[in-house]
Amino acid sequence: FNFIALNGMEMRHPFESYVKLWEAITNRKHVGSHEKACQMLEYHFTNPKALHGEDDDHSVTIVLLDEIEYLVTEKQSVLYNFFDWPKRAASVPNGRRLVVIGISNTLNLAEQLMPSVQSRVGSERIVFKAYGVKEAAAILRAKVSKASPVYSIFDDDAILFAAKKTAAMSGDIRKAFQICRGAAELLLQRCQEAGSEALLSHPKVRISDVQKASRESFDSALVTAVSFSTPFQALLLVSLASLCRTTGREVGGFDMTDILTKMEALSGSSGDPQYSPPPTMGETIQLLNRLAEVRFIPLFSSSLCPRRLSSGVFH
Repeated sequence: FNFIALNGMEMRHPFESYVKLWEAITNRKHVGSHEKACQMLEYHFTNPKALHGEDDDHSVTIVLLDEIEYLVTEKQSVLYNFFDWPKRAASVPNGRRLVVIGISNTLNLAEQLMPSVQSRVGSERIVFKAYGVKEAAAILRAKVSKASPVYSIFDDDAILFAAKKTAAMSGDIRKAFQICRGAAELLLQRCQEAGSEALLSHPKVRISDVQKASRESFDSALVTAVSFSTPFQALLLVSLASLCRTTGREVGGFDMTDILTKMEALSGSSGDPQYSPPPTMGETIQLLNRLAEVRFIPLFSSSLCPRRLSSGVFH
């Protein structure tokens, strides 16, 4: 079978998922609109013949859609098509077969969808519980071992503490990664201050480092500021974080089109009226300038706008 993994959070817009799927199937860059990619997929899965003539390839394509709540549009056509194609493909004699598996962090997402989409998604679901202490500790040990197979940089007690802290707070393993990363950075900073001789003593991340990193993670001024942000500020920050995650950039470099498109997509997928309609261009610029003034985010404008952002680039 052909396995394809897509993540809704990584899409600039839900309709981009058509392009990503078609490119994964054909192994080549798609040139054209997302509407054209959707038409290609429609033909591919509902026609017994291949797009370019006869084809004996009747293998199964398994598509894993992670974070599908970000693929919800106003008319919910993206999710409808993705979950409708498997049924239609199965009815085609000697046609291709498609299996779609959706993963959502919203437990009642199916109940929020239109009846026509609910009927395609179906009622079968598996609810995954949050990670417990043992599971979180095992994942952290595996990650640490992979990063440093020769020398263990973490005390086992430190790993266990991070796992317990995470399990008690949310069970989100990403929080454990964040805490351990912060603890490792504290150790690195301590070694840099002590000089090269400190590295010869084979330093390790200890419980005290994890405790400090945990406090900074949960109680930092940054976390406090985010928790008290307005709905539009929160939408903007989540959009920027999503763009960073998608592009792999730790420092942005996004133009206003990228930001506005992502905000529109997240606003539509959230279904929360406080985020709709999303901010306009002018409102977004005001939000960016306000956040930059308090040094919450760094802004680097174009040469035409040397001090404040009127248009152009976010970094």
